[in-house]
Amino acid sequence: MKIIEPGVELVDDFDAAEIMKKIERAGRVCYKSEGNIKDDSAEKFIRGIIKRGHESVIEHATVSFKIICDRGVTHELVRHRLASYCVTGDTIIPSYIAKKRFSAKKRNIETIYRWFTNPKCHAIFQQLVIRSFDEQTHSVVPNKIKNVFFNGIKDVFEVKTESGRSLKCTDGHQFFTDDGWKTLAELEIGNFIYVNGLVSLENEEWLRYNYLTLNKTRKQLAEEIGCSEVRLYKAFKHFGIKKPLSDRPNRRPGYGVKGMFSDEQRNEISKRMSGENNHRYLEDRNSLSTSGAYAETYRKFSSDANECEYCGSNQNIEIHHTDKNPRNNADENIKFLCSKCHHLWHHPYAVGAFKDKILSISYIGQETVYDLEMAAPYHNYVANGIIVHNSQESSRFCDYSAGKFGGELTFIKPCFWREDDKNFLLWKETMALLEKNYLQLRAGGARPEEARSILPNSLKTEIFVTMNLREWRHFLKLRTAKAAHPQMREVALKIYKTLVEKLPAVFDDIQP
Repeated sequence: MKIIEPGVELVDDFDAAEIMKKIERAGRVCYKSEGNIKDDSAEKFIRGIIKRGHESVIEHATVSFKIICDRGVTHELVRHRLASYCVTGDTIIPSYIAKKRFSAKKRNIETIYRWFTNPKCHAIFQQLVIRSFDEQTHSVVPNKIKNVFFNGIKDVFEVKTESGRSLKCTDGHQFFTDDGWKTLAELEIGNFIYVNGLVSLENEEWLRYNYLTLNKTRKQLAEEIGCSEVRLYKAFKHFGIKKPLSDRPNRRPGYGVKGMFSDEQRNEISKRMSGENNHRYLEDRNSLSTSGAYAETYRKFSSDANECEYCGSNQNIEIHHTDKNPRNNADENIKFLCSKCHHLWHHPYAVGAFKDKILSISYIGQETVYDLEMAAPYHNYVANGIIVHNSQESSRFCDYSAGKFGGELTFIKPCFWREDDKNFLLWKETMALLEKNYLQLRAGGARPEEARSILPNSLKTEIFVTMNLREWRHFLKLRTAKAAHPQMREVALKIYKTLVEKLPAVFDDIQP
């Protein structure tokens, strides 16, 4: 067991003089006094606008801290919603309509913010149901919005994925991966994130296609989806899916009735009819019919289609053209996907989730950004078809019994007890007992998300927080006050010390 003090770390050092000049330029535009800008005029101007209460001007600069504290403090930190991570105003937030799984209504977050702030649109906002992600079942579920926030102007980056999805957000925004939630700053090109797809058991079209057209058995489908045959039968009954009484043999085109030719004869037919030997072969690829292009793709790649590149399944592997042009059979344009992943790929606003590879992450400048607060227990939402979350270390996916944590738990020392205080000794004894029981649960087979249920508020966690200067002022006024929670105040004073040293013109009027 480790006991440590809380700490704060300025993530990126900044040039205070340049930030002050930037604020002055923004403010002078508001007052139409750009001609008064001088080499030494920024500090006086900034102090003046703060004194007059015109603090919206200082929203044009942001500062990020990595904060090491206990879980109780992070719960207070995330109430400062401008400290959360944001997406741009044109980000699409799809609705969740149970009866229309493919045709979700697509409003951007800026529109939702206008509804939230306009009393005349209150009824519309209350009826809005959007999508959250269930981390346990890896499915998309309906959820309600508790709050919508306008977070000013921030640096934003654009993330693009292999399936064509993209999202513009701040670099601290979190994405769901197989290793839990990770910030954009922690992700790299080639990493996989979860995006919006379709839950198989809720997908009538996919079930009909696989059960009736592909003639799969109920057992095969249940294994592929990961559910019981009873649960699958209920889904069939719900959608009225029934296989005809007549037997439907699985035939392959071009070889007549099943069993008509031996394997040797089939191979000979393939060689005789492949490529330029085929009388239907066309050198001009653009003249090839769509059906002919798909048939040629199947002949060329079917022997290599053994495993889905995304979920690892070896059942019902299909061939996908990345650019959706069946005439382009270049190796880099071909992907092998199971029928489930292939179907999800083509429905960016269907209800569900699957893994997608990041192709690019690029800085695109500054834009106005917004954020949502979702109803518990799903603190995330679908944005432009990508699953995103607030930025905080999740104890669900942190296995504290693993080597990267030293096989022990770390707790934040309470600031309100001396080490020789009987209350501190009782607290320390309790933490040691919880650590012992947590490790025993893990050793007994409990998963991290199950064992974490006994972890206390004193557990050490880390949170990456970005706020504009106006919100940092608001945060410090509240959290450095003597009436603030002692542990929250302890962290806030550390942040205050850093900011008042860097930007005294902005922060030295705040008296803790």
